[in-house]
Amino acid sequence: MKSFLMIFISAILSGACITFGATTFVLCNNGEFISKFAGAFMFCIGLYTIIHFNLWLYTGKVGYVLDNKPKYILEVLTCFIGNVVGGFLLSSLIAQTSIIDTLRERCQQLVEIKLNSSWYSILIMSMLCGVMIYLSVEGHKRAKYNLAKTIFAFMPIMLFILCGFEHVIANVTYFTYAGVFSAKALLYFFLMFIGNALGSILFALLLKVIEILNENKKENIEVKEEN
Repeated sequence: MKSFLMIFISAILSGACITFGATTFVLCNNGEFISKFAGAFMFCIGLYTIIHFNLWLYTGKVGYVLDNKPKYILEVLTCFIGNVVGGFLLSSLIAQTSIIDTLRERCQQLVEIKLNSSWYSILIMSMLCGVMIYLSVEGHKRAKYNLAKTIFAFMPIMLFILCGFEHVIANVTYFTYAGVFSAKALLYFFLMFIGNALGSILFALLLKVIEILNENKKENIEVKEEN
């Protein structure tokens, strides 16, 4: 019980971190590429904070489902709920401030584009986002040098922001600022939830297949050398 409570609280903080990043991205992005690039860079501070404080983020944890016991699925679901709560609460709080007019206008345009997209486009874009998040988290873990760790923490995140890939937790912030809570929005949130998981898990699975094949190849070479 304590572990789930810890995950939930950690996930709330994590959702808030994503909201800080998403809010900064919206404020920076005035439609020009340089401003969007700056916003994408600032968005990364959210995940960078999550990584270094070891907080629970759904898109950063779901890719490790195959590495853990079935209980981990419940932990990831708890994490997702906490992320949504944290993102929604902070977004709702920021919505009471003077910057909401700018945020609402830009997020309404952003949300309109999302809702006018086909369901399969949302799913694909969500899967690609899942790949980028897994690449960021796992790359940060595997990198041996601090500079490489920082690059992995930033570059894949900037890529998914600039490409417009769908991050389900970040979208909690965008939809809250836009004030859009429709049945279609709920359906698209579910597709983002599934897509982020599929992209991350499939990418992790393919990496494992490559590692297994490399190990088999190495074993075959050693056998030949012994013979």
